[in-house]
Amino acid sequence: MNPKELNEMRLKQTGVTNGLMLIAMVAFFTIINILTITFAHFFFFLGVLLFIQAVIGLIKGDSTKSIFPIYEKVAIYEKQKVGSEWYKHRKTGCVWNLILSALMFLQSYWNRGLADNVFHLDLLFTSVMTFILLIMINIGLIFHFRKVDRSTSELDMKGYTWKSNVIAIAIGIVFAFLMIVITLSYIISHI
Repeated sequence: MNPKELNEMRLKQTGVTNGLMLIAMVAFFTIINILTITFAHFFFFLGVLLFIQAVIGLIKGDSTKSIFPIYEKVAIYEKQKVGSEWYKHRKTGCVWNLILSALMFLQSYWNRGLADNVFHLDLLFTSVMTFILLIMINIGLIFHFRKVDRSTSELDMKGYTWKSNVIAIAIGIVFAFLMIVITLSYIISHI
């Protein structure tokens, strides 16, 4: 794949990823404003989504098929470029989704029966959190693109799965810390 085609593919991938995230967030915020959703319902719904995504990923195995053509094109390219590490990375992602799904079900269980535990959204707060989430996703994409696109052989990608998981955990901790600080600051400023 020549550099121009690769650049176009990565731009489309980023555009579709950001577009899907924004559509999901707008749909979520709209549903929250229309319906009364408790934290138990929210965590259960997230658990179901993550579980379905994990199961589909595990069933697909090393297939590159996707309902979005750009993701299929990216998968074919990365599978050829990365080799066996591609499947490890994908399988690890599915396992993480299963773990997160279990945590969401646990949270749903712990929050059941708490009728006063209802989502109330503040537009400014949720906009800031959405913006931060999109920035973090795009930074992750940029690092992934650089690592994969600059590799010249499968040996360059050896160990990529565990290294990217360690980085993802570190970023997750930073993101969680940011969310806690922003949430506490917001709550304190409104007391």
